[in-house]
Formats: sequence, structure tokens, C-alpha cells
Amino acid sequence: MAMAKVTSACRAGALGVAIWLAAMMRASAQEPLGEESGFLRMRIDGRETRLESLIIRPEGIDGRLPLALITHGKSATGSRMGDLRAVQYRSIARDLARRGWIAAIVIRRGFGQSDGPFSGAGASCGQGDMTRRFESEAKELEAALKTLTERSDVDPDRIIALGESAGGAAVMALAQRKPPGLKAVINVAGGLNFDECVEKGRDALVETIRRWPWQETVPQLWVYAGNDELFPPPLVDRMRAVALDRGGNVRLITLPEVKPRGHAILQNGQARFVWLREMDASLRAWKLPTLPEGRPQAEFERLGLEKGAPAFENYFSAPGDKAMAFSKASKTFNYRYGEKDLELARQAALAACAKKAEDCAIVFENNRAAGPR
Repeated sequence: MAMAKVTSACRAGALGVAIWLAAMMRASAQEPLGEESGFLRMRIDGRETRLESLIIRPEGIDGRLPLALITHGKSATGSRMGDLRAVQYRSIARDLARRGWIAAIVIRRGFGQSDGPFSGAGASCGQGDMTRRFESEAKELEAALKTLTERSDVDPDRIIALGESAGGAAVMALAQRKPPGLKAVINVAGGLNFDECVEKGRDALVETIRRWPWQETVPQLWVYAGNDELFPPPLVDRMRAVALDRGGNVRLITLPEVKPRGHAILQNGQARFVWLREMDASLRAWKLPTLPEGRPQAEFERLGLEKGAPAFENYFSAPGDKAMAFSKASKTFNYRYGEKDLELARQAALAACAKKAEDCAIVFENNRAAGPR
């Protein structure tokens, strides 16, 4: 979600396409992130299996980098499961790659272009225990981690897993399997919902979490919205209580009301602006890589500013493509985040700054310094 919105109309014809391609090339030239789209190959249940993936990593860094596995939720209907694509989580992966991680989006079996069948059977109103469902999906993610850690640029001893909705439940279950190198789990609005028997499903979710061993598992960050329509605060409190009672280490962040849907906080720009900062705090507490804590203040002082230091912390942790414009004459700055590409972020930041001064220039593109200092 940008601080101020700038729109750009897509025009038909070759000219429109050329302009779009030029903007994307300019953005790519300034963005030190590499992308690999394809499939992970592994053995699951004794069979060769391909899972759709998108891997994003910071460029220009030698050696092995920590790995962040990202996985998705479940569609409301089975017919929509095939519509899912790894690229839909691209912006989240880029946020993590800017923090120094190799971010791997993994599409589980039966979704998107991954092989099937869907492995999540065994949980329904007729069979309230969700253990089998979560265990099956956790096994897939564990196999994906094994494949990913065979890469020469991955540090197999520094891994986190982040999941949304049903994927949040899957990474919680993954933690119970204690795969080598897994250091922490981030559960964003995680769980499993039964539309046809809501209360029975909620009881089953709590009971499944209660049955997990929890002892000596990695720490977890849970993020939910106060108006999550699937997993409201009383349910989340029950889930966390049984985890803590079993010896779990769970930090809970409850966001205020998120519109239009409380459950959709992973991609929501305003929600992401908040929970990414909370994630940074947890990563530091876990002694895992994230944005350098002292950099915002150092950059603020380097520009010779006197007011607005907290805004620099917000800028560097903000999601999506972003840019900051600065006026040396008036000592003012404006930034925009969450834009569709870097060029739009530049334009929006410059337009806002130009209302106050005539010498505005871009000083940061995403988290990189840009232009004259």
C-alpha cells in the first residue's frame, strides 16, 4: 500500500508495450535480485514429484545464504486450486530477498502446476482430526527443503519457513518434524477451516495443535488480524494456549482490523507494512539475518536531516517496490511503497516531493542508495 497512489493506464498497441518493457528494464537494472522460475524435483511417498517454484535471491553476494521457504494457502473451492501460481507470492519473496535471504516459493501437490494428487485429504466434518492432513503437507515441505539445501548457494543450517492460511498450518506441522537447519517458523493467519461445520472444525484445529509434541521445537511467530473471519482472536488464543502448555515458543501478533478481509493479511499492503516490522524484530531476536538495525538512522544522518528519523525505519522495512525522494534545499523527503514496480514508486515519490521543493531527486530505490548524495 503506497503512502500516495499513482496510477498508470495500460495502452493498447506496440507503443504501450514498449513503454511498459522500458520501465521494467529500468527497474530490473536497479534491482539486485535474481529470479529462477521452474520446478523442484524430489521423491514423495516413493514417487518422483515436481513442485512448482519461484526462487529469488540477492545478487552480488558470494557464499551460502540463508533460506526462506514460502508456501501458500488453500482456495475456497477445489476448482480454483489449479489457478494458483508461485508468481502470486513474488512480492513477499522479494521482501525477504532484500533482507539477505534466498526466498523459495513452493507450490504444494495438487495446486498450480505442481504434480498431484492433492495430499490434503483426511480432514473433513466427518473426520475432525487434522493431523493426517497437516502431516502430509509438512512432509512435502520437508522434501522441498532437502532439495533446496542441495544448492551450492544455500546455507543448510539457517532456514525459516513462512506459510499463509493452510500453508501456515503446514509450516507449524513442519516444525514438529524438526528438519535439519530449520531455525524458526512464521505463521500468517494459519489454520484450516470447515465451512460446513465451523465450530467442529475449530475444535479439531485446537485439538490437533494440542496433540503435537512441541517440546524442543523452533520458535514461531504467529500473525493474525483481529477481524480474521476464519480464525478470530478467541480461536487463536485457544490455539496458542495449547501450544504454550505443551512447551511451544510462540510469539503472537494481533493486527487491528484489516479491510477488506482480515484473513488476507499476507498480501495486504497496510497489514504487511506492520507485520514485516514485527518479523524483523523476531528475526533479530532469533539472531537471524534481516535489515541492519542501525542503517535507517545512519542514512538519516548522512542526508543531514533533523526531523523524521522514525520514518526512515518504516521506509527500509516497508513492503513491495519503493522509492524515496529528497530535497537538499528544503531538507524534506517523501517515499512511496507497495507499488507494482520501481518506476511507479519513483514517479510517486518525486511527485509528492515536488509539491514542497524544486530540487527533488531519488535517493533510495528499494533499499539501495541511488543518485547524488
